[in-house]
Amino acid sequence: MKKNILIALLVLGSLSLALFIAGCAPAKQAGENVVELWVMPNSLNPVGDIEALLKPFEEKTGIKVKITSVDWGAGWSKITTAATSGDVPDLAQLGSTWVSAIAAMGALEDVSKEAVAALGGANVFVPVSWKTTGIEGSGKVSAIPWFVDARALYFRTDAFKKAGVTAKDLDTWDSFKTTCKKLYDADLVFDGQPMAPLGTPGKNDWNVIHSLAPWIWMAGGDFLSADRKTCVLDSEQAIKGVYYYMGLVKAGYVPSEYLELNTAQVSANFNSGACAMYFDGPYEVKTLTRPPSEGGAGGSPASKNFSVVGYPKGPNGRYTFVGGSMLGIFKQSRNKKAAFEVIKYLTSKTPQIEYAKVSGFLPARKEAFDDPYLAADPNRKLFKEAVFYGRTYPPIPAWGLLEPILTRRLGILWDLVTSGKELTPANIKDQLKLAKQEVESILNQK
Repeated sequence: MKKNILIALLVLGSLSLALFIAGCAPAKQAGENVVELWVMPNSLNPVGDIEALLKPFEEKTGIKVKITSVDWGAGWSKITTAATSGDVPDLAQLGSTWVSAIAAMGALEDVSKEAVAALGGANVFVPVSWKTTGIEGSGKVSAIPWFVDARALYFRTDAFKKAGVTAKDLDTWDSFKTTCKKLYDADLVFDGQPMAPLGTPGKNDWNVIHSLAPWIWMAGGDFLSADRKTCVLDSEQAIKGVYYYMGLVKAGYVPSEYLELNTAQVSANFNSGACAMYFDGPYEVKTLTRPPSEGGAGGSPASKNFSVVGYPKGPNGRYTFVGGSMLGIFKQSRNKKAAFEVIKYLTSKTPQIEYAKVSGFLPARKEAFDDPYLAADPNRKLFKEAVFYGRTYPPIPAWGLLEPILTRRLGILWDLVTSGKELTPANIKDQLKLAKQEVESILNQK
């Protein structure tokens, strides 16, 4: 998205509308109490699953929710275009890294302190998720956490047994690399199919930044300086993290052809037994426990022989990227009061648990993690731990512009692995300096 679009959208924020929780009368007439909601495909049946979730709410309140599914690939452009034209839904699902940018466009209604209190207060939500509810340092809340996404390491327990390693051997960067080598040396073959030690996606993946971020953070690096004025990706720490992660591929622990794959394709390879380990979110647990008739991999060797652990601990600790989705009300919504009631319902405990069961994502409300569905299953419980040591990106307006730049530039780094050239900290630094220049060209725009 070009900067001139961002500037144009800022004009939309020039008028301050009344807060919607107290004293806000519905704009629609009786019999027209309808909330238009845009969602992304979070489950196999994105509209039907949410309709079923909302049915008790609709029966109790008389509010009808009209749901439209928007593809993730088109979500950003569709939402920003709608905000520009004024032809918006009442309520929309927003990627957690989008909120600050869309809020800066003036497109979202601020959530009052009274409204936040009506939800139970900021402290009832996962802390890292709450950080993305508005523009950093603004003191304003522009969207409410709906569900959370985090990543962890899936591994084949039968492959580990054959190679003579255990989950404890995944605890640190050193032991993780040693485990990769032992799996490699074991020449694993299951059902006639060779099994690679590790699967990672390459530059064709939509998760390029999310895949690299934990390694950068665990090495002590970061994307931006504390004052958000400069890019620090060319620091020794960031370079160390990238070098370690990409070095796993260069060492042969990941087949080179994987670098042409995206996360979904790597996931399919893990499920079919082509790799012994890979990093993914909590929805993979649902995939591995769901029958093939419902689009899952239940009954497969992987489903019977898998476990999940956190990222291996780096020099600066253990981190994972935490994302997810928020619910935001547009300033030009025609039914703000009812839209807030929808948010209040979807972020309450029982719907949070039920939607986690349907979608495979994690609740944004902390108390929902106490439900046996999440607390009793060790693989799902692991993701609760991951959420609380997770990090996210700086919630600044420019991040909406920076993310595609970083996706492209960090994706180019994978060419160093496949080019046949030696992978060194020096040539990684050269590429990260280019990323620094591109990022700062955005940060320095007035």
